[in-house]
Amino acid sequence: MRERPTRLLAVVVLLAAALILLGSGGTTHAAAQRRATQKVFMPAVLQRPAEAATQDLTITHLGLFQSVQTATNSVSLIADKPALLRVFAQATGTTIPPVAEVTVRAQRGETYLGSLTLGPEAVSTQPTAGDLNTTFNFDLPSSWLSGDVTLTATIDAVNTVPEANEVNNAHTSQFSFLEVAPLQLTIIPIRYTHTPTGQEFLDPPHDPVSNWLQGAFPVSRVDVSYHVPFSFSGDLRQPGEWQRLLEELSTLSAAEVGQGSATVYYGLIPTVNASGATWFEGGVSGFGWIGQRVSLGLDVGAATGNSAGHELGHNFGRHHAPCGNPSSVDPHYPYPNATIGVYGVDTEEELLLAPAANFDMMSYCGPEWVSDYTYEGLLNNQLMRAAQTSQPSEGLLVRAMLETDTAEATAAGGLPEVNVLPVYRLSGTAPAADDNGYTAQLLDASGAIVATQPAALFVAEEEGVSAQMLVAHMPTPDTAVAAVRFVRDGRVVGQRVVSAGEAEMGATAAAQATADGMALTWGRADVPALVRVSVDGVNWTTVALDALGGQLTVARDQLPAGGVIQIVPGDGSPAVNFEVE
Repeated sequence: MRERPTRLLAVVVLLAAALILLGSGGTTHAAAQRRATQKVFMPAVLQRPAEAATQDLTITHLGLFQSVQTATNSVSLIADKPALLRVFAQATGTTIPPVAEVTVRAQRGETYLGSLTLGPEAVSTQPTAGDLNTTFNFDLPSSWLSGDVTLTATIDAVNTVPEANEVNNAHTSQFSFLEVAPLQLTIIPIRYTHTPTGQEFLDPPHDPVSNWLQGAFPVSRVDVSYHVPFSFSGDLRQPGEWQRLLEELSTLSAAEVGQGSATVYYGLIPTVNASGATWFEGGVSGFGWIGQRVSLGLDVGAATGNSAGHELGHNFGRHHAPCGNPSSVDPHYPYPNATIGVYGVDTEEELLLAPAANFDMMSYCGPEWVSDYTYEGLLNNQLMRAAQTSQPSEGLLVRAMLETDTAEATAAGGLPEVNVLPVYRLSGTAPAADDNGYTAQLLDASGAIVATQPAALFVAEEEGVSAQMLVAHMPTPDTAVAAVRFVRDGRVVGQRVVSAGEAEMGATAAAQATADGMALTWGRADVPALVRVSVDGVNWTTVALDALGGQLTVARDQLPAGGVIQIVPGDGSPAVNFEVE
C-alpha cells in the first residue's frame, strides 16, 4: 500500500521507583538530581489515519489483437504472429485516476513462461476499446505465441494503492494459437513494353507488398522470392491485355509449381521507367483469380501493398465487399457499407483501426484493412491449401480462355466462345474442379475420345475488366493425341488440333552457345513453345511462353551454370532438353 502522512503518538511509560531513587533509600536531594539527570527514549508507533478507502482497482477484460479482434476474443489467433495484448484496467470510486502498475504473467500448462510489467501509469476510470491510451498495452514475447497459453493480468500487485476491495485485482484468460503455414509469395517483375509508344518499363526486383500482407493476413510471416523478369508486350490500358497477362502468368505458375500449389504468383507491373515516363493514365490497377493463386498489380508506391492485398484476397477465395459499387459482391458480408465492423490493430505501427472508419480490403473503399469475417475466410483457405497433399505427375496442361462478350456467344445460345490455348506436356497437379459443367476431352486421330476430365473454371472480375479460364491437367494417354476440346451440356464449345510431331520436334531442335547466351531452334515455326531452365532438372524457371517462329535466344544471365534448358512444344509432344555448360 502507498504511504500517507502519519502522526507520532508518544506513549510515555513511567519507570519504577528504582530509576528515581537509585539507592537513596527513597530520599531525593536536589543537587544529586541535577548531576544524575536521566533521559528516557520512548517507542514510536506509526498509524494510518482512521479513514476508509473508497476507490477500487480492477481488470475488466483482456483483448488480444494480431490484425483484428472482437470484444469476445473470437477471432482466431496465429502462432508466432506479432500480438498486442490490451489490458482493460479500471479505477472506480475516485475522481482522480490513481497511478499503478499492471503485471501480466504467462503459463503454458504447468510451465511458467515469464511476466511483463507496465507502469506506474494512470489507471483510467473508463477504459474504452476505441482509445489505446485508456488501456495497458503489451507487445507479447514470441515465446508466448504458440499452443494453449493462460495469461493473468494483475493491477497493483505491490499493493501501493489503498482500495476498498483487494481481492479483485487479477483477471485470467486462456488463448489458443493455431499453427499456420507462412505465405509463400513469388514476385514476378514484369518487363513491360508499352506497344503504343515502344517504351520499356522494368524495375529491379523489390518487395513493396509483404509488410502490408504480414499485418493484415492470418500468417506468421510472408516468405518472398523473386522470379526472373517476365516479358510482356501490349497496351495495359486495354482491359483485354490484363486478361492476356493474367492467363500467361497462370501458365507460368502451372509449369513451375502446379495449379494446386499454395504459392502465390504475383506479377508486379512498373508504371514509371528510368527516364521518368509513364504509361498509366488511370483505370485497372490489379487483377486476380478468385480461388487460384495467381494475380498481378501495378507498382504505385505506398498503396501497392493495399492493392496486392485485395488481389491476394481473391486468390484466397474472397469476393468483393459491398462498398464502391464493385461487381461479384459477397452476399454474406456481415457489415453495412463494407466497414470492418470490429476494431483492428496494425501491430507494426501500434495503430488502432476503428470499426466504422475503415473498410474491408475486398471493397473499393478506403482506408483499407481486414474485417474479422474476411480474416477468418483467408485463414480457412490457407489451412486448406496447406493440407493438400497431391503429388505432381506427368500430364497435359489443357487451357482455354472464355470470351463472354461476343456475337458468336450470343448466336450459340448464350454459351461463351472458347479459345483453346497451346497444350504443354508438363509435370504438375490438377486444380480442383467445381461443378461448372465444363469437361476437357482428348481425341485420337480417328476422333475417338481417349480421355475425359472435369475442367476447373477460373474467374476474375474487377471494375472494367473480367476474365474466365478453363484448366485441366490430364494424364498423358498411351494413344497419340490429335486434338483437345472442351464440352459443356453435351456441346463442343472449343477445340484445338495438336497433331503432335514428336519425331520431327526431337530431330530438328538444337541449341547453340552465343556471345549473348544460347540460341534455340526447334524447326517448326507454327508450333509455340514454352522454354524453361533448371539447375537440378526438378525445379524450373520459365523464360519464355507461347514463343513462335521456331527460334529463341535465352540471355546469358538467365542460364544456370551446369543446368538444363528445355523446350516444351505447344502441341503436347515431349520436351527436348539441352545441357548448359
